[in-house]
Amino acid sequence: MARKARSAPSRGYDPFDPFTTWDVRIARLFYYAFVIASTVIALGIWVTIIAAIDPEIWRLYLELDLGYQIAIVGGIITAHLILIVLFYALFRGGSLRMCRVLYKNRVVAEKYEDHTLLRWLMGVTLLGVYVTVIALIIGLLTQDFVKWWVDTWTWMVENIKNPGIWILLAGIDIMLVILFFFFMFVLWNHGVYLILRQIKKIEEEEEIDEEIKKDKLQKLSEEELQQAYRDDTGRIPMYRGRETKGYQKWKKDHGIK
Repeated sequence: MARKARSAPSRGYDPFDPFTTWDVRIARLFYYAFVIASTVIALGIWVTIIAAIDPEIWRLYLELDLGYQIAIVGGIITAHLILIVLFYALFRGGSLRMCRVLYKNRVVAEKYEDHTLLRWLMGVTLLGVYVTVIALIIGLLTQDFVKWWVDTWTWMVENIKNPGIWILLAGIDIMLVILFFFFMFVLWNHGVYLILRQIKKIEEEEEIDEEIKKDKLQKLSEEELQQAYRDDTGRIPMYRGRETKGYQKWKKDHGIK
């Protein structure tokens, strides 16, 4: 009995199909970065609260029975475990939403595959704009502002003893850096399509104008065609009773026999 040929296993639709592997990886990288920054901020808030708790409250906690102490700690740990479970449950959906925010659908992107070089040039241009803006901001900073910043930092180091505040500030700084690169990436991916869309629109308009021109030329007589060739190129269509090669090519390009 002949063996049946093996068939590839059928696979259902995956919501990540419209995106490339690298699209998904970069989206997940941003997603992880946002989660880490949010975790640092949350940790800073917790440490700030714990460090600010009155010692009397700690004394009351230590006076509780061991069972109550374990129950309180267990409740806090359980709450955090629930958050971790929710994170894993929402990870796939979060990554998908991140892909949709960062990228155009692959079907849309394929329309502009012939403009890949322009996309990269736009990316380099945007990067140059960002560097220029940052350099201008640094250049416009006055000595008074720098002195104020140094004095503020010195005061914070000398007066802020709560470690939670430092963790919180670090988390906020991390979040701001991530947001900067995130919006830069979004602007490149979406802003470049606005320009490409205008280029495509101009190309389509030129194609339509060319089609209309061909239709009009098809209806002209030979004398009118020769005059149209003179107006279009500034060259003579005939020489000693024969068509020039330029005129023949012009007619061929416009679909005229």
